[in-house]
Amino acid sequence: MRVVRLFDILLAYLLIFACAGFLVAGVFAPWCFAVSGAALALYFLWSFLRLRCPWCGMSVDLTKLLRGLRKTCNCPNCGHEITVALYVRKTPPKRRREPKNNQKS
Repeated sequence: MRVVRLFDILLAYLLIFACAGFLVAGVFAPWCFAVSGAALALYFLWSFLRLRCPWCGMSVDLTKLLRGLRKTCNCPNCGHEITVALYVRKTPPKRRREPKNNQKS
């Protein structure tokens, strides 16, 4: 399924805000700088793995992806529309039915 989950976008924003918060807190406690750096590294890793165009694989701006929840979001590289889904439901495989005219003699 070619969608970007809302969970991935919100987690990226959470990592950015955690990085900024711990960077400010690092003025008072120096160990917070390390946590800030870890949050920034996790954000870059998460954006590299999950926040990409499902069609061409190029990176897409985080604000464009969040705007894609209400309006259309297009990839800047290939131009395909990117769908932002609240959740992705996995459907079970369909069962094959036997024909009703299969009678044994």
